[in-house]
Amino acid sequence: MSIVARRYAQALMNLAVRGKSLDAASAGLDEMADALAASEQLQAFFAEPKVALAAKEAVVGELLGKANVDPLVATFLRFLTRKRRIVLLEDIRQEFHVLADERMGRATADVTVAAALTDQQEQALRGRLQELSGKDVRLRVQVEPDILGGVVARIGSTVWDNSLRNRLTQIHQSIARG
Repeated sequence: MSIVARRYAQALMNLAVRGKSLDAASAGLDEMADALAASEQLQAFFAEPKVALAAKEAVVGELLGKANVDPLVATFLRFLTRKRRIVLLEDIRQEFHVLADERMGRATADVTVAAALTDQQEQALRGRLQELSGKDVRLRVQVEPDILGGVVARIGSTVWDNSLRNRLTQIHQSIARG
């Protein structure tokens, strides 16, 4: 993520908290970022420096007319367009969610497993990660058979690697050291 995206996300966060519209701002930001991400043509249009600012503002106005977003988000998107930063919307959204999670005591755990988890296993893993992190944890699970078994979980910069692949590597290194 860029420092610029983080600053814009922080500015939106401050305004949303002050206006007591954090959830509405989050939902509106998601809706508009999803709309932009879903269209390669829109992404190319906004990234093209030769396109006139007035044309970009008109397209943002049309998008906002079709969406039902919080007025704060609408104003924010128009501001991003004027500053020629609308291309950073996805990065801003991600940074905004990180800031919102920090503020609300939540965290997202990126979890890698060898095979799909049952609901019961997912609940147990979520509970354990909540104990370790002290936060309300949402799981983002990815199945990757290469880890052979176990779990690799990452919350922020902290990684818990309890995979069979990692254990075998440690045993191999232990044997190699003698």
